Amino acid sequence: MPQHISALIDFNRISSQLDLLEAFTQLHNLKPGDRVELQIDLNGTGFIYPDLLLLLVARVESLKRNGIEVICSMVNFNPSSSRVNYASRINFFEILGIELEEGFIRRDRQGRFIEISEFNETTISTVFTEIMRILIVNGVNEDMLTVLNFCLYEVLDNTLNHSSPEFRYGAGTGFVVAQFFPRAQEIRIIIADTGQGIHAALTGHPKSRFIDLSEPEAVSRCIERGVTNSLGRGFGLWATSEMMSKNKGDFMIYSGRACLRNGTLSETPQWNGTINYLRINTNVPVNYKEIFGEDSDQLDMFQEFKESQFGNLENLW
Repeated sequence: MPQHISALIDFNRISSQLDLLEAFTQLHNLKPGDRVELQIDLNGTGFIYPDLLLLLVARVESLKRNGIEVICSMVNFNPSSSRVNYASRINFFEILGIELEEGFIRRDRQGRFIEISEFNETTISTVFTEIMRILIVNGVNEDMLTVLNFCLYEVLDNTLNHSSPEFRYGAGTGFVVAQFFPRAQEIRIIIADTGQGIHAALTGHPKSRFIDLSEPEAVSRCIERGVTNSLGRGFGLWATSEMMSKNKGDFMIYSGRACLRNGTLSETPQWNGTINYLRINTNVPVNYKEIFGEDSDQLDMFQEFKESQFGNLENLW
């Protein structure tokens, strides 16, 4: 018999990604044909970061794709609260299918944030360009932009290439949100999928050299240079990890029951798929030569990208 359950996600008790993953445990073990009435409580004070709202959206969409009926509703709802207005502005309610009349005027977000968005092989370039616009406009130094120009596309690309067990480019999809926080001088980016996860991606391909790794080992080693399932160079996550270490920001990878935060491995509640989270300090420069050495190919690629997509930024902004 299909089971019907009721679950509450209370953001008054959630202040971190780990808190939210723990709250998701009540949604485990559901099967196709089951139904969950998901109540969401945004009431209260304090800012809710967009990465938390994205993870809830991704979890709900994953349940639906697995044949589980999800009915979302709000509790303790104050439609004029700052939390509700912010969630609405980044399309949280729209994606969940919750109708809400916005009590504010939407202003242009370009250069400041990207709403919660799903991306695929058709939209990856648009998403990447919008993230780079945020980085360029908000003071990230050009050397670090050269590194990020490579790393961010690689992380987005990994989702399309590795999250599906088909091992076919474009078979996977992901979710992304990004925002600049001027007071903290930081940009937060989260790229998440609900696919097979790093362990299956790294060990499941028949040509992989790493088929014997355990899940913690796979997550721990995915940032090493040259670690790949044979479908790539194993360079993107390594370069991202190196850059974030020198930037003194945060780089976290969640997959399965493992979390790798700034190179340190720990056990976490289950996430079916992979989460890549970056908190970039805009006021801490990184020289691209520290990552790529004297090779100027990456610098040339970034300059070409900037000129082709943005032209003269002084005139644009």
